[in-house]
Amino acid sequence: MEIANNCQLTYCTNIHPGEDWPTLFAQLKNKLPPIKQAVCPRQPFGLGLRLSAQAAKYLCTDTAARNEFKTWLGEHQLYIFTLNGFPYGTFHKVAVKEQVYQPDWQTPQRFEYSCDLALLLSEFLPENSKGSISTVPIGFRSDFDSEEKMQTAANTVLDFVCFLIALQASSGKTIQLALEPEPGCLLETTAGTINFFQQYLLSPSALAYVQKKLPNHCTPAAISQNVKAHLGICLDTCHAAVMFESATDAARQILSADIPIHKIQLTAALQVNHLNDRAQQQLHAFVDPVYLHQTSVMAPGTTKPVFYLDLPEALASAPKGAALRSHFHVPVFYSEFDELQTTQTDLINLIQQHNLSPLSPHLEVETYTFDVLPQELQTATVTEAISREILWVKELLE
Repeated sequence: MEIANNCQLTYCTNIHPGEDWPTLFAQLKNKLPPIKQAVCPRQPFGLGLRLSAQAAKYLCTDTAARNEFKTWLGEHQLYIFTLNGFPYGTFHKVAVKEQVYQPDWQTPQRFEYSCDLALLLSEFLPENSKGSISTVPIGFRSDFDSEEKMQTAANTVLDFVCFLIALQASSGKTIQLALEPEPGCLLETTAGTINFFQQYLLSPSALAYVQKKLPNHCTPAAISQNVKAHLGICLDTCHAAVMFESATDAARQILSADIPIHKIQLTAALQVNHLNDRAQQQLHAFVDPVYLHQTSVMAPGTTKPVFYLDLPEALASAPKGAALRSHFHVPVFYSEFDELQTTQTDLINLIQQHNLSPLSPHLEVETYTFDVLPQELQTATVTEAISREILWVKELLE
């Protein structure tokens, strides 16, 4: 929905299972109308739509299915302004873990999937608005053990930027790719992300690479602005918190480096301020076989966290009294439950900063873990929980 400062607020539909389009469409028809009725009954409601590669390809090749979807959106006062292009394949009910980063930006599959998403978004996007696509942070860190692999991935991203520039010329629609830093990935910390952009995506050699591919050559300065109009960051506040970074500081650093934040995912991480036996026992309830819960542990008296790829590894090693933050997206309206806390305060600080000076035009609540929350926290239906999250954020933004 449109909020202050010409910004858009939504939630990400990756919580709704459905890898093929008919299954996903059935989910959307069931879940979206009551959510819209709860959060903005009298104005159009924009969506953060997640499409798998399978669903995207289906919609690209089936004109009737696209038209049916567009008609349904219009009938329910719904529109699409952002897509989640991060998970390529299955995202529910089976072990996802580090496979969620595959295929990465080294591969033609990631490029082709992203092209499908861009073509769809250019068709779904309302007139006189810009669309964003969040995507993997280049890839899983351990898969990039050479300069050649990083350069290959960077060139693939730049090839896609060229595709977006050409798409804008042909359709009049501006689509923006938003790389989403995440713990354990090539783009992980704010400093590392800025460095990668400056070295591989916005460097003179990167801009020369783009300039060669564009049909109408222009000055390097114009190329730089054109690239940044189509390429930037998706800042996930949970991901920053897991690395013991302030999301507000991260946003300031990124923008100060003249890198646009095309999208912010408003999320909260699982946190323990002082680990004790009861907290450790409660944390075991958040271990699940589906998603990867990267975890950082700050031992007492230290200033540098130790990183673990998943929560069980952290629980086996974390000392008593440590501060722990885990990549488990918990409902944003929770600040604590028993001995456990969340990074909600960090999220609130970012929203307050956004109110003072807008950080991004696209804001998206993205809690996809309702189905794997401990049973005692599943106190409402997914529809009710999503609506509560959106209303909680909306109140802070007003």
